[in-house]
Amino acid sequence: MLQSMTTATEHQTQTLRIEGMHCAACVRRVERALVKIDGISEASADFIAGRAVIEVERPIEQPSLSAAISGAGYELVDSLEDEQPAGVGAIAPLLIRAGPALFLGWGIFFAMQANRWGEFGWNPDLFFPILFGVATPTIGWGLWPMIRRAALAASRRTSDMDTLIVLGVTAAWGYSTVSALFPGALEGADASRDVFFDTALIIVGFVSLGRALEARVRIRAAAALTGLLELAPQTARVVRNGLESDVPATDVKVGDTLRVRPGEQVPVDGVVLSGSSSIDESMLTGESVPVAKGPGELVFAGTMNLDGAFSYQATEVGATTALARITSAVERAQSSKAPVQRLADRIASVFVPIVVFIAVLTFVAWAVFGDASSWTSAVLSAVAVLVVACPCALGLATPAAIAAGSGRAARLGILFRDAEALEAAGKIDTVVWDKTGTLTTGRHEVSSLEPLRVSEQELLSIAASVEQHSEHPLGAAIAAYAEDRGIDLLAIEGFRSEPGRGAVATIDGLSVAVGSAAMMSEQGVETPPDEGEDTPVYVARDGVLIGVIGLSDRVKPGAAEAIEALSQRGIRSMLVSGDTEQSAEAVAAAVGIRDVHSRILPEGKARAVAGLQSDDHRVAMIGDGVNDAPALSQADLGLAMRTGSDIALETAQVGLMQSNPLRAAQAVLLARATRKVIRQNLGFAFAYNILLIPLAAGLAVPIFDAAGGVPGGLTWLFGERGQFEPIAAALAMVASSISVLTNALRLNRWQTGSG
Repeated sequence: MLQSMTTATEHQTQTLRIEGMHCAACVRRVERALVKIDGISEASADFIAGRAVIEVERPIEQPSLSAAISGAGYELVDSLEDEQPAGVGAIAPLLIRAGPALFLGWGIFFAMQANRWGEFGWNPDLFFPILFGVATPTIGWGLWPMIRRAALAASRRTSDMDTLIVLGVTAAWGYSTVSALFPGALEGADASRDVFFDTALIIVGFVSLGRALEARVRIRAAAALTGLLELAPQTARVVRNGLESDVPATDVKVGDTLRVRPGEQVPVDGVVLSGSSSIDESMLTGESVPVAKGPGELVFAGTMNLDGAFSYQATEVGATTALARITSAVERAQSSKAPVQRLADRIASVFVPIVVFIAVLTFVAWAVFGDASSWTSAVLSAVAVLVVACPCALGLATPAAIAAGSGRAARLGILFRDAEALEAAGKIDTVVWDKTGTLTTGRHEVSSLEPLRVSEQELLSIAASVEQHSEHPLGAAIAAYAEDRGIDLLAIEGFRSEPGRGAVATIDGLSVAVGSAAMMSEQGVETPPDEGEDTPVYVARDGVLIGVIGLSDRVKPGAAEAIEALSQRGIRSMLVSGDTEQSAEAVAAAVGIRDVHSRILPEGKARAVAGLQSDDHRVAMIGDGVNDAPALSQADLGLAMRTGSDIALETAQVGLMQSNPLRAAQAVLLARATRKVIRQNLGFAFAYNILLIPLAAGLAVPIFDAAGGVPGGLTWLFGERGQFEPIAAALAMVASSISVLTNALRLNRWQTGSG
């Protein structure tokens, strides 16, 4: 759920729903308005999804937020009362304004054409004032929201797309008004008396219609977050004093016992107490295969209970559930700005003044150096320049792709921390894989016991007594093996974990070390040569080796497919493991990795990543354990499996909700596809403006004059003389924004093999 807008706790983020934003300039105005509020340290707005994420230092009251946003020209929407997707509320008013403007504009256009062709022979002294009276109210009504926003921008000494549209329409309407009501004012300046009320109306209609279409496409681009918000059920069945009752999900407390029946959604996170079922967790992990759940298993809010009933105890509620954390992560990613977006925004911020200057220059050039119809040409060309210029396409290029890409990632169970992580992932050329728990299941099993000087039972008892306190998967496997066999554990003192090496403790006054050959060497303990594929764990007491415990692991499904998918895109994979050479080589051969580094300590993994970076490689590190944290931090991009430790998840820039290597590969490949779409969008937006602004200014006129006139198929664009028609300019401007958004939407259908 989006957070309430009444208060927020200290040093937390708060998400606001905002209506009316449609371009990068809107985002800048909202952010500037919010950061001026005392208590808000940072604000990041996203016009694609209609949200702003603020970082607050103290509780912020809603009236303060509402006043600041209203003062910037936008509307704060209470997300707790209005659950419709952002932008939906703006579509109907835009269509209502577009309809009359387009209907009347095209009606006047065809009437004007018929009059020029001699069908009616209307007297301009009568006909033009009538057109003024009919068109002006519709133009004013349709243009009013843009006038208001342009005026607000002007009051803050800024400008945006609304500024260009208002100037263009006002110029066309103003010239037409003078021509209709005060024709004498134009005597000697123009050989032909003409009006362009149809042009002004159609521009207003096209712009309003285009923004309605943009809103619909933006809703689709942000659909992933909307879908996540709709997953959480509104009610929960709580068992209190032996009685079941339905209560709002927001009233559930940690420790409550809940009951879930077949076909119902899980309302909050928790652990199963009794009963069993299959749960569809695809909305969290992207994995379509149902997961069996029984006593002791975790269940998550928003997941679907398929075929059994069970009772469970709530462990996470409200903003701390997995679903809420995913939603928050997607919000942050979509509201943050990638470096390339900041560049595009800076260009867009100076774009409007430059376009206005070009329009004025165009008007003066036509008025001074034009032919007999110079004033008409000057007005039409200046209006075309103002209308065809599209900073919106520049502003949409990156956030639309980020919204679609991060949304698709969320549906696959991939969470990017921010847009910068998404952009960084798109540049990766080398992926470094950890072995245990990343390419393999991490669920080691004891496969052999080789006691020396002690019995098997004593060897297990000593090793498990130390490893029961360890976080490492190997230690957990040894402790579990001993527990399954009823081995009694011993009291220990002075436990100390050495990441990547093992653990030490004192038992009955004697020092005990359990760990790798490297650790034994440091302790002065000799170890036998390791020639098997199992991972050996050595146990020493008082400086003497007393046994070796062998553990085996299995390669995860999807690991080989992940390596192959990366290889096909030219991305190199490397295996860096703390295990023995034989164990690491066996896993590497099974998944298709040729570059293998074994017996690497945690700091060595970070050095390996740094070495690749020094050779100008962009490196991603994929791991899930404490031992991976330094390398995750060193890498250009850190990816952590959901099953990993807390420190790994905090260090990583990408979280993988499913412990599947294929998801890691998909994160890199989807980011690469997103970066490609961003480049396409920016290239199109720049090319569009560079090409069409000169055409709108009249560059095509001498070209067509030299060619003997405008070809018949292009007269709707360039008229009879080669001047770019303002109506065509409005249509092109709308089409440019829609094209950028539509291109970004391709990411919603991205698959691993689609590039």
